[in-house]
Order: sequence, then C-alpha cells, then structure tokens
Amino acid sequence: MSPHPRGIDPKLQNGWIYSIQREDKLRLRWFRKHEERLNEIANKSCSRIVPEEDKEKFAQDMIENLRNTQRFPRKKIDDLEPREPSALHDYMRPVDPDVKKVLYGKDKDSREQYLRERAHIIPEKRYYLPECSSWIYGWNMWDTVKTMTKYPFAREEVIKNSFYRRRGVERDPDWYREPAMYSPTICMEN
Repeated sequence: MSPHPRGIDPKLQNGWIYSIQREDKLRLRWFRKHEERLNEIANKSCSRIVPEEDKEKFAQDMIENLRNTQRFPRKKIDDLEPREPSALHDYMRPVDPDVKKVLYGKDKDSREQYLRERAHIIPEKRYYLPECSSWIYGWNMWDTVKTMTKYPFAREEVIKNSFYRRRGVERDPDWYREPAMYSPTICMEN
C-alpha cells in the first residue's frame, strides 16, 4: 500500500473502527450476561466484621508494645550544625585558608588548581547539609566505615553481603503462576 498523504489510509482506519466496535459489543454482551451477579456482589453487605473483643485485645497489645519500646533522647536543635554565625545564610562551609591562597596565587592556572584541591575534599567537609538528593546515599558514610570490622588478609564484600541474596536465585513460589494471555476480542468464562 502506498502511504496516504494525510495520515492513516481510510481502509486501515475502517479496520481499526471495526475492531473497536466489535470489542465494545463483546464487552457489553459479557456485562449483560453477568449483570445480576455484579449487582449482587456490589450490594452485598460486609460479612467480615471484627469482634469487639479482638479489637480491644489488639489495642491493648499496641499500647503495651509502645510502652515497652526503647526510647532515645532527641537531639537538641542547638547541638545541630551549622555552628558558625556566618553559616545561617551560607550552605557551604568556609574554605580553608591554605586552599584559598591557591586561588589568589600568581599562577595563571590558579583557578584550576583551586578547583582540583576542592574536589579532593569530601562533600561533608565542604557543605553543611546535602545539597542534592544523590548526596544522601553517601552522606556521613565515613562514620560507619570506621566501625566496620576489617579482615586482615582479604577485601571486604560490602555490596555483595548487603545487596545480593545469599542463596542465589530461587525458584518461583508455589502461589505464583503465569499471567493469563487473553485477547481483548475473546471473552473467557470462569
């Protein structure tokens, strides 16, 4: 077929219209066939009512669990960073004077050297708070690294142990089954 100058060929368009109308008729036929059953289900009263004793027992268990939880003191706002008076308006920590000297040096590449020096400093030492969402993942990571146990003769597999499954790929659970592959033009009865 040659391409139609204004979009879809009228013969193809009529074919699409026919298939949509046929699908609508099949859906309407199915609805009329099962209309009584659908109304019955929609108007059915709720049969699952929880007894008052169970509700009361659940509430008491929740209260008991809340009373027995371990509590930690909250951090006071005064203890949180930023601590420097200039930091109320700034989001970046003050630059180290030695690094600042590199910027105002007499070399023509002093700007590039300054940026290289700043790039070697981790973001926690450059900024008070994470500036973008991607920084959250590694923010204050070095605090946790210090507490990790070190192996004397091996490398640590941090990602492997924390991310991958230990038993490998497992088979599908018993309740899982493949989704049904029905065509929209065929009504299957249950």
